Amino acid sequence: MAAAYVVAGKLGLQLAFVHASATAVWPPTGIALAAFLVRGYHVWPGILLGAFLVNITTVGSVATSMGIATGNTLEGVVGAYLVNTFANGSRALDRARDIFKFAVLAGVVSTTVSATVGVTSLTLGGFASWAAYGSIWWTWWLGDAAGALIVAPPLLVWSVNRRWRWPREQGWEALLLVLSLLLVGQVVFGGWLPTGINNSPLEFLCVPLLVWAAFRFGQREAATATVALSALALWGTLHGFGPFARGTPNESLLLLQVFMGTIAVTTMTVAAVVAERRDAEKQREGLMDSLKTLRGLLRICSYCNKIRNDQGLWIRLEAYIQEHSEAKFTHGLCPECAQRHYPQLYPG
Repeated sequence: MAAAYVVAGKLGLQLAFVHASATAVWPPTGIALAAFLVRGYHVWPGILLGAFLVNITTVGSVATSMGIATGNTLEGVVGAYLVNTFANGSRALDRARDIFKFAVLAGVVSTTVSATVGVTSLTLGGFASWAAYGSIWWTWWLGDAAGALIVAPPLLVWSVNRRWRWPREQGWEALLLVLSLLLVGQVVFGGWLPTGINNSPLEFLCVPLLVWAAFRFGQREAATATVALSALALWGTLHGFGPFARGTPNESLLLLQVFMGTIAVTTMTVAAVVAERRDAEKQREGLMDSLKTLRGLLRICSYCNKIRNDQGLWIRLEAYIQEHSEAKFTHGLCPECAQRHYPQLYPG
């Protein structure tokens, strides 16, 4: 865990422009959040160690590095606690309503912990000025938020479902989707267009491809496609291509991360809605199968009116119907039986 955090952290800090310890691209937040949600809170020592090693080898003293590492660890713990409590934990991406909670709690609320503790540690330690506090905090927070919204979802959905179950036809469709992502990614972010239209709002061409992945493949593939597109967009933006290229690299990355975070939440919401609809269809089909069973040839005793079930046992008719449907029974007397068995209630 610590090794993964260090590698991801060092890669992210290669894009630190406002301060050596603050970057708009911070994948470790997503890694830590997914680890806490999937494996539990006991992984905190690995997160703390990884965060400390990243910072002590970058800039600052032992005290400031430990402060930043503590903030990074608390961010993951707080995010996981909030998601576990209010957004269905590691299955937060299964339902659309939980995805919005996940985005707010893990992407907006908990990330303020790391940004605040980290930037405060740097300024108190003399490694950043109070005048730059706001710009460093904003970059730090947005980088962490993007990491939670873009990196954590694929880790969560892959931890739940690791099997490939594509038929051959869908495999060819997946290949076509990958090629389309590469093509559109290069057109929008790769500088393939003339300079005059390079900064046009072409980023929305990416949306149909992510919706395609959500509808045809599911949450796992949609989240993976989002990460792949984010990587293409990141490379192009850093090279001055695409609609988010601005005067400074940090400004360009901030705009890109806002867009990709929004697209990530939208894509996962669409995928969740599609998954919920498919589950509802399966439940409906199961109910229809039960109704079809009730319409078939049923063996019933002509004397006691018991019916033979699927296991060959003779049970009461009411019990059989309850096994194969959601029907419930209440018992009473029809008027004829009531008059026959209780004539005193019907004088004259």
